[in-house]
Amino acid sequence: MISCETIPSTMPAVVLESPRNLAYREIPVWPIESYGDPDMVMIKVEACGICGSDLRYYAGENPWAQHTLGKHVDNPPNIVLGHEFAGTVVAVVDERNSHLLGKRVAPVCSKTCGECSECRQGREQLCANTIHLGHGQGWGTQLFYPGAYACYAPAWAQNCYELPDNVPSEEAAMMDILAVCVHVAHRGDIQPGRPVLVIGAGPAGNGIAQAAKNMGACPVVAIDVSPTAIEIASKQGIDYAINTAGLDAESIKRNLAGIVQEGFGSVFDSVGTQESLDIGLSVLGKAGTLVNMAVHDADMRFNFMRIGSERKITTSCNFAVGDYPIALSWLKNGRFQVSDWLTKIALEDVPRVFKELESAKLNRKAFKLVIVF
Repeated sequence: MISCETIPSTMPAVVLESPRNLAYREIPVWPIESYGDPDMVMIKVEACGICGSDLRYYAGENPWAQHTLGKHVDNPPNIVLGHEFAGTVVAVVDERNSHLLGKRVAPVCSKTCGECSECRQGREQLCANTIHLGHGQGWGTQLFYPGAYACYAPAWAQNCYELPDNVPSEEAAMMDILAVCVHVAHRGDIQPGRPVLVIGAGPAGNGIAQAAKNMGACPVVAIDVSPTAIEIASKQGIDYAINTAGLDAESIKRNLAGIVQEGFGSVFDSVGTQESLDIGLSVLGKAGTLVNMAVHDADMRFNFMRIGSERKITTSCNFAVGDYPIALSWLKNGRFQVSDWLTKIALEDVPRVFKELESAKLNRKAFKLVIVF
């Protein structure tokens, strides 16, 4: 291993020891040489986002498996959560990657096998053999499963994107969710000049709304029950940001129909309930696409006539190889705006914050939490 600074043998980390049991503790630094991949590098983490999927892992779900494999897979104990991160490369396994030492990067949090039928046919985001940071997928049996709720995190050199000076690390840590938003937007078949609806204007919904505007959709409408989410969407120039708190489904449908009479060309549902599906289908235009981004193990009911006139329902999974550089370009050029999203917290506060998030004590005032080191 080649390093540009002294790396300690242990580090502070937040470990998901079992469902709803997060511990701030000292663990061994990742043994990147023992993982058997010469492309491995070590990142000194500067910022790590708390993703909505992290809360699902905390609760005992496995959202990666649900979206990618279409089934539940039990999580192993001792996962270090965290896959949205940025930092500085401080060690490499192979000398060929020594040019990255000292460079500030945003790493892609996963590596696909490149050999399965999904990978060979250009659908790497569906690779069942993915190795993924922030949960147990692909690592075999480990004492601790790598993630970025820690002072150091492993990554792959081929998947590290160097950061420009105008992108702070806490904003660069949003790259994973922004790449997901680019992919979701493509899955929704957005057409320039055609209206888009985003149901749920949290970070994912907000990012999709921004991506839709970047792709020429007009108007872009976002709905949510959170005043914070609506305020941020309005600040960022989303055409209609509507607070639906206290409104029943029929009132929401009437409001949306008053804005777009012929229906939306694309509807993105980040809520994933029976009610949100019903609202989305009710206002989906002819040949429109509804993308469900919150796949749960639950039965959903709808009348098949509602997808007549070439309407379709689909899902979105992870992001494709080409989505990441698009997202980074938009972030660098100010076409993705995330600074208003962020509330900074310390690593040692994470176990307490998760308990508060689950019990809703924060009341959604924190739009997007980012751990800073």
